Amino acid sequence: MKAFAKTTLIAALSLSALGAMAGEIQNSNINANNVSNKTVGFGSSAAQNIGVAEGNGKIRNSSVNVNGASNTSIGISSSAKQNLGVASGNGKIENSSVRVRNANNTAAGLGSNATQNVGFAKGNGKVQSSSISANNVSNKSVGLFSTANQSIGGAEGNGVLRNSSVNVNGASNTSGGLGTTATQRVGVAR
Repeated sequence: MKAFAKTTLIAALSLSALGAMAGEIQNSNINANNVSNKTVGFGSSAAQNIGVAEGNGKIRNSSVNVNGASNTSIGISSSAKQNLGVASGNGKIENSSVRVRNANNTAAGLGSNATQNVGFAKGNGKVQSSSISANNVSNKSVGLFSTANQSIGGAEGNGVLRNSSVNVNGASNTSGGLGTTATQRVGVAR
């Protein structure tokens, strides 16, 4: 009898853990104002996630509002990643709004790399019946091995952008240095 009870308990805990792996933001309002994430040092790395659903992630019937978000990584092996209103891993944004103003993502240093995602669905991503707006957002990677990628209002990995609006005003993506690369995607399904 004890073996059966243990097996049942283990099975229940396993199923609970599997259910917890999927991230979902539903019927919610997320507001972030003047938030800052920084790292400075030899092996620098920074990640800022606001209104993010990962692992079969879904943002449904919700709003993500960000005003004044700063993510900075300065150092020898710099890397910075800023995700604002993002669903990943079979990600879906449905019947939702993502509004971002005054967001800056910067990685400066020898091995610079910066990625900024705003209102984006990844990994078989879908953005449906939603509104994405970005005003005064910048992504900078300045350094010797620079790379910068900025994606606003779109979907990737067999992506679908349907019955949605993407409004962007004042978005900049900059990469400067020896190994420069810069990619900016706005309202793209790929």
